[in-house]
Amino acid sequence: MLFAVCSVFLFACLTLGSASRPSNFPAELPICRYGDTECIINVSHKLVRQYARTGYAPAAFPQVEPFLIKRFDISDGRSGSLSLKLNFRDVNVEGLSGVKFDRAIGFERNPSTSKFEMYGAFSKIVLRGKYLADGRILILPIRGDGDADITLHNPKFSVKFKPATQVRNGRTYLSVDKLKVLVEPQKMNIKLTNLFNGDQALGNNLNQFLNENWSDVWSELQPSVHVAIADIMKSILATLFKRFAYEDLFLEE
Repeated sequence: MLFAVCSVFLFACLTLGSASRPSNFPAELPICRYGDTECIINVSHKLVRQYARTGYAPAAFPQVEPFLIKRFDISDGRSGSLSLKLNFRDVNVEGLSGVKFDRAIGFERNPSTSKFEMYGAFSKIVLRGKYLADGRILILPIRGDGDADITLHNPKFSVKFKPATQVRNGRTYLSVDKLKVLVEPQKMNIKLTNLFNGDQALGNNLNQFLNENWSDVWSELQPSVHVAIADIMKSILATLFKRFAYEDLFLEE
């Protein structure tokens, strides 16, 4: 779910060449020239695998394997076959270190006019945590409070980011203006325990229904999922942008 948080690396993990290196960025991290998207992707792959399980505080990069989400809410109140509110808490997201960046666009010298886009995929993302459910499918009411296990198979993603800029002491600092996330799994498996006050027969039937109709379920819930992902990414990027000027993230020409 929160796998798209790895896109932060396209800012924080920007091969060394003859150009001078910014003084404020951690010296042990390789960085790239402006607009060198092939370098950005290669370095990002390397560093995600190196720091996914530990994080890297000097570059404001959090641990992402597993990635702990204390709470997020998904709500769909449209008048379709599915009306469902899901509240998740203490969710561990596993599989982010398996990210494969396919393409990056932009990352030019002028952040006010540059594009910031990335595209990629994961082999599998697993979310495990506690949930609270309230809603209905068709005429069947849904109630539940227990453990959730959700697997997204081969999810593809895209992230597009537009910053606002502010110049202070001759340096350009970014803030989050607009951020759009799109996620498309090839399949989704869902297992919710303790549905219908522990009625195992009803619970098994509902889980079977959700899995057999996963595409429809995903279509209904994905707008809220995308908003939840974007909000968490904005928070992480805000921490990064407070620490470093845009010029610190790239090699100086």
